[in-house]
Amino acid sequence: MNKLKLIFIVVIPLIIVIITLYAHYVEPYNVKIKETDIYSPKFFRNSPGIKIVQISDVHMKRLTDYEKKVAAKINRLEPDIILLTGDFFSSVKQFEPALVDSMRRDIEHVVRFITSLEAKHGIFVSRGNYDFSNDKELSDLIIEALDQNGIKVLANSGTFLEINGDSLYIGGVDFSGFPESEVTDFRVGVLNGNNVFQSLFSEKNSYSHYCYIKNSELWKDYIFTGRLRITETEKSGIGITFYSQFYRGLDKYYRLRQAGTGGTFQLLPHGTAVTGGHIDTGVSPDANAWYRFKITCKTLDHYTEMRAGVWPEGSPEPDEWTARAVDSSSSRLKTGTVGLWSGGEGKHQFDDLLVVNLNGDTLLHEDFEKSAPESNPVNWVDYNYGDEAIPVLTRDVDPALFTVLLSHSPDYVLTAQKYGVDLVLSGHTHGGQIRLPFIGPVVCNISLGRKYMRGFFYFDKTALYVTSGIGTVFMPLRLFCPPEITVINLLPESGRN
Repeated sequence: MNKLKLIFIVVIPLIIVIITLYAHYVEPYNVKIKETDIYSPKFFRNSPGIKIVQISDVHMKRLTDYEKKVAAKINRLEPDIILLTGDFFSSVKQFEPALVDSMRRDIEHVVRFITSLEAKHGIFVSRGNYDFSNDKELSDLIIEALDQNGIKVLANSGTFLEINGDSLYIGGVDFSGFPESEVTDFRVGVLNGNNVFQSLFSEKNSYSHYCYIKNSELWKDYIFTGRLRITETEKSGIGITFYSQFYRGLDKYYRLRQAGTGGTFQLLPHGTAVTGGHIDTGVSPDANAWYRFKITCKTLDHYTEMRAGVWPEGSPEPDEWTARAVDSSSSRLKTGTVGLWSGGEGKHQFDDLLVVNLNGDTLLHEDFEKSAPESNPVNWVDYNYGDEAIPVLTRDVDPALFTVLLSHSPDYVLTAQKYGVDLVLSGHTHGGQIRLPFIGPVVCNISLGRKYMRGFFYFDKTALYVTSGIGTVFMPLRLFCPPEITVINLLPESGRN
């Protein structure tokens, strides 16, 4: 046997076996600590700075010695705050309703891991695409479990902190990552010379919600009116939501909807219950016809009361409510925003939306005429399109304040840059997980490109750090891309050498 043949038959396969064993048994557990300093004039001259520890993409099946080792390493760093940028679970299959018991066990392991972490000023979390299902009420379970254990989930929301004498704003956006064919984006359209807000085809539930940061206490005891239209009635559904908890990242709300197949508009809860009343308006929409709707919702001492009416545009408003219902369950909703729902074929269109509470405060007045066609109107955030929350999160933040955005996907940095975010912390890429010499990551799963799969970058004045993450997916392998605990020191500009 000549030497060349020996190499191909024996040596190369042996090298492949050795590399595979290393990638499976060694590198996935060889956790590195990577430290970066960021200097900013937004911190006091003599500030000691703020130590942030970030981890991402844990992808846990259960709490093992590996996760305990990671937690111990983090705690020895004595961080001021710990930030987790999503993907806690190893698979999205656990979101199937039939596996809910298994999912609860998975959540218990995740909560045990996160609550074992120690930070002087708190632990804050955003969600990634492995933390979602289109049956979004199951996605609520992780938020509720973390909240019950004092862990703040920033799901299209933000919080202000005072740390070591400096002020800091942390926002978080959801990233669910469904294809647009499954969950569509709502956009401004034009119909007969007028602007409308519309969604197109989607295989699954699509939502857009009006989001706010301040004055949430005003969003109760209100009347919600507007008009809606569908171009296909047999394979399409349309509706509106109210008292929605979307602004908290939760899939809980009341709704008035027509669910397709020629059905009528009905009052239906989601994530709670209707415990009495008459839910059916008796109105079935015709294709391409506008319908007016009117909803009133009141929070009373022992129940929440809702009433609804739907009628063809141009016809008189009914003298009486055609549907009335109450929710006296322990899970009843007492306040919340409004939103739009669609699914199926054709166009789903909305216009002339008005929300006025019983105190006379106008909470929303939107005819979409100030928005350009194909744009996303201000304050409207669609499920599956978390970057639309960034202008909402940053609108009332003092520009003199240092802002951090938790964004599972680094792609959202392009929007964050437009709104003056100082630092974006991301994961999602796993750094490539498997990287080859001279080639880099074998797989690129972001729009920004392969260059941005891991590490520190600047987009004008916005810094981006993409961590390689802690866990693995698809294959339990890492090669030339070890798991990572990220330490970022926020320091005053005066401390720069």
